[in-house]
Amino acid sequence: MSFGMNNYIAVDDVRLHVERHGNGEPLLMIPGLGAGNWLWSKNVAALSKHFTLIMPELRGSGRSDKPDQIYKIALFAADLKVVLDQLDIRQAHLLGASLGGFVAQYFSAQWPERVARLILVSTSLGGQCQIGPDGETLSRVIRPRGKTSRERLENAYALNFTEDFMRKHPEELEHITAWRTQYPQPEHIYYRQLLAGNAYDGAQLAEKISAPTLICAGKDDPLVPVQNAQALQKKIPQARLALFEGKHIFFFEQSRKFNQAVIEFLDESFVVAPSGAKCVEITSSSLEPS
Repeated sequence: MSFGMNNYIAVDDVRLHVERHGNGEPLLMIPGLGAGNWLWSKNVAALSKHFTLIMPELRGSGRSDKPDQIYKIALFAADLKVVLDQLDIRQAHLLGASLGGFVAQYFSAQWPERVARLILVSTSLGGQCQIGPDGETLSRVIRPRGKTSRERLENAYALNFTEDFMRKHPEELEHITAWRTQYPQPEHIYYRQLLAGNAYDGAQLAEKISAPTLICAGKDDPLVPVQNAQALQKKIPQARLALFEGKHIFFFEQSRKFNQAVIEFLDESFVVAPSGAKCVEITSSSLEPS
């Protein structure tokens, strides 16, 4: 089908907003809970030089339709299969963040022939294998603080970004707030997506993932503690682990390092630790400037 940079793809009676950028092998980028494509704003420029980025916003998020229905990870994955089918893409790399990581895992286990390589970011196995946040953090997820939607968004930033980043880059946070205020997610849809994530249990599915996999995590993520990435690595047969400085959306703050790790992994040149262990910490000295 003919497809521009911004378009909608219909899945039955639901319209999904999808962006496409760049040229090269297709890379399907799947955002997390309540997030739109603002999530990738620090990654698009670098990654689109190497790949064709296919960037859908999940049903219920961003500019996609927000039907009042039961949401499931399987439903999100089926939506994305339709997106690839409509774009005549037989196989793609997948990159999923947070809730999008659940979707990417399910998709990879269900349709392994459609996945070349897999990147899982700030995510977990879900279910009983998941190591959850502490009680205070969990309460802020279940009941976001603030009287207005803007206040609730701003109060959540401390869970996603480091204090240093928030202090030095208030304009970045304002840009995100403006975007999310322009394309708001109704509260009841937020909870429907949240319940979809809570219901997901990927322990058995992860063992079926055959694609080479890169697992990326922020070392100080309060929402999805780093032990979850280590558990994922043990379950997925061909998995490597890369740890970054930062919290849940470390790939926004550490975009240069993250982008380079993604490019190297998808180009099959990602370097493992010298000891031979399948883990590497991404620090200021471990990657050359791009």
